[in-house]
Amino acid sequence: MNETTRTLTFAGIAAVALVAAYITDRASQPVQLTGYENVGKEFYPDFTDPTQAKSLRVVSYNEDLATLKVFNVEYKDGFWIIPSHHDYPADAEDELAETATSLVGVVRGALESRRKSDHERFGVIDPLDDSNTNLKGRGQRLTLSKEGGAPLVDFIVGKKVPEQSDQYYVRKVDEDAVYRTKLNVDLSSEFSDWIEPDILKVDRDRLVEILISHYSIDEAQQKIVYESDKREENVTVLTRKNSTTPWEMQGLDTATQKLNTADVNQLVNTLTDLKLQGIRPKSGDLAAGLKKSGSLKPKTQLDLFDLQSKGFVLARGPQGTPQLASNEGEVVLATNEGVVYSLYFGEIFTGSTLDIEVGNSNEKQDDSKSGDSKPAEKKESENGNDSALKTSRYLLVTASFDPSFLGDPPQKPEAPEKPAGLKEKPDADKKEADKKETKADETPTPEAAYENAMKAYQSQLKTYERKLKEYDDKVVKGSELAQELNERFANWYYVISANSFEALKLKRKALVEPIEKTEGDPAKPGAATPPAGKPASPPTVNKPEPAPAKKPAPTKPAVKKPESATPEKEADAAKKPAAEKPASKPEGPPKAAPTPEKPEKTPEN
Repeated sequence: MNETTRTLTFAGIAAVALVAAYITDRASQPVQLTGYENVGKEFYPDFTDPTQAKSLRVVSYNEDLATLKVFNVEYKDGFWIIPSHHDYPADAEDELAETATSLVGVVRGALESRRKSDHERFGVIDPLDDSNTNLKGRGQRLTLSKEGGAPLVDFIVGKKVPEQSDQYYVRKVDEDAVYRTKLNVDLSSEFSDWIEPDILKVDRDRLVEILISHYSIDEAQQKIVYESDKREENVTVLTRKNSTTPWEMQGLDTATQKLNTADVNQLVNTLTDLKLQGIRPKSGDLAAGLKKSGSLKPKTQLDLFDLQSKGFVLARGPQGTPQLASNEGEVVLATNEGVVYSLYFGEIFTGSTLDIEVGNSNEKQDDSKSGDSKPAEKKESENGNDSALKTSRYLLVTASFDPSFLGDPPQKPEAPEKPAGLKEKPDADKKEADKKETKADETPTPEAAYENAMKAYQSQLKTYERKLKEYDDKVVKGSELAQELNERFANWYYVISANSFEALKLKRKALVEPIEKTEGDPAKPGAATPPAGKPASPPTVNKPEPAPAKKPAPTKPAVKKPESATPEKEADAAKKPAAEKPASKPEGPPKAAPTPEKPEKTPEN
């Protein structure tokens, strides 16, 4: 073997040894596990400004009903709306800002799994993933987006970590790794948490009248049918002057009846705290008409069908004039701002929470027109969970302005009549006359009386002008408020609970209770009658006899006074007989008054 061959052989052996050593070294290295390198890092490090968030979407899955619920709020055309709920206005700015702030800087905690097969166990399956057939283990998908739709945050939030109240299993939508993550977000997908739930927003202290009208609709004849021929049994009217005076009922027999104040207070509480549970949009023409005129005037068959589908119709009243009516009557309330709210109660229906909020094809109409909600309540109690069918009713609200509820407008005072022949005095003479004082017993001249009347008139005129401006301001404010309310009410049919309806549709007899009669009180019907021959009321025992009328003091004849008598001594002498007058109730016979023939001696005598 020559030198060249030997060299090549050694080089080959060295190369093989080097490769073997490299392979051995690599084989002895630990396996690199993906996912662990992200522990302690933020999910979305670029999301630092919560004000960028202009929309929020929450998607959840109900395993019991196998239904998907999508809730989202969005800032659009200068307003916050809820696209998932017919673009209903949302009170979302503060809520969304708080949610967005809580999601800035969310950090990955401990890694729980890197396998997709574990997603069901941790409850982080994407609820929008149609390719996954698992019905269990779906989480809640939370997406924050900036204007234009680009996502800022997109999480799948799963189950809570056991024994950790603020930690959840979380993963990014585009990752399989599941982490323990600390979340401090009070996120709700409940419709009522993102809106103003108070439908009327009326101050109870401003209420001055409540009118409850009891009637039904003869749909075949399109006619309003009242329950009785007596108006007081068909219409219950409660009034009061202001918040400090008690409620009164028109037509109440105050001798035998009184108001049931507990039920009246409950009625007022329900009106001032009437909660919205769901909404349905009105047709465009109906909404536009209400915004413009404050009244609903259907113009097309579509408008009529839209109303009738919810239990509202144009029916003939007692005078034969078509008017808006509803299946279960109406309630009208007025405030001291002049705003009149008209509440029309339509069809009753049953459904799940989602049915109530937005309606769907499974919405079930109740065939009963009587307002009986017992069948639906039975279904709810049998199910016993959130998926139970609940009873609700459609409500239509309009607003108008009536200045009569502002009180009487101020009356302009009348100027005094100028006496005939009275000439206008120069300013200098007027000033001079003003300086003169009229004596108390001196009758003012016609000129002075007229000037005094003019001064009073000018003062009254200023007061009138001030009160008139206040009244006119109230008229403007009340009209604007009614228009503002109609713009809010115009687009929607509301859904309220059946319990609220029952509390509002109280019959007259439920608001009245009899006055308890006291036995023996003759002033009240049914009281005991005294026996014949005896007075209606017994005489007062031991009543003292009235004191005899006081005799006038005898007139003293004129007595010639001594020359030496002084006024001071005369006064002293006059006081002495008064000191000897008898008491008003003497115990013995009254003493004789001193006579003028024997005047009491004085030192002068």
